Amino acid sequence: MEIVKIIGIGLVSLVIIIILKQYKPEFALYASLSASVLILILVFDKLFDVVNLLNNLASKTAINSTFIMLLLKITGIAILTEFAVSICKDCR
Repeated sequence: MEIVKIIGIGLVSLVIIIILKQYKPEFALYASLSASVLILILVFDKLFDVVNLLNNLASKTAINSTFIMLLLKITGIAILTEFAVSICKDCR
């Protein structure tokens, strides 16, 4: 059900941003950023569950937890970079 909330927030914010771009383009950026932060907060909750699952799997196997944390950091950097690129593309 969380995905339905995220999709709903995305669609409602999309309509608001399209309307704002017609009348007040400077406020469309703020609406986009606030919707993005709200979606990111909702995703973080599920992301913590995934991290805990990976830590549990790493503790049950012979994989060093340092490698798992390194992979999670690299993945996090890639996601944040893609997020920043998407925001920059929306600002054009």
